[in-house]
Amino acid sequence: MNEASKTNTSHFIHMVFFWLKDTSAEEILSFKRRVTDFLDEIAEIDRYHVGTPADTSRPVIERGYSVSLVVEFNNKAAHDIYQVHESHQNFVADSSHRWEKVLIFDADH
Repeated sequence: MNEASKTNTSHFIHMVFFWLKDTSAEEILSFKRRVTDFLDEIAEIDRYHVGTPADTSRPVIERGYSVSLVVEFNNKAAHDIYQVHESHQNFVADSSHRWEKVLIFDADH
């Protein structure tokens, strides 16, 4: 199926990959809960997905991260509101000590 025939209301995608310092199952679950808690407070988000590396194995797949976050917005303006939203700012301030590395990819439609 080609892209043009699929319905997609989100036009700006924000992808975040976290490499946590503590990769225990308990820490990953706790971190995922913290992520979903703050995301649920931001009305500008269309959809989001919080996950961990899938059990796939091909040379091109990066599986070294601990937790992934994909957030969909209607437009860049909604993303910009998210970036300065108090809940997002608090999450970064309260949680940044938990990761050793973070990579972010933004894609516009």
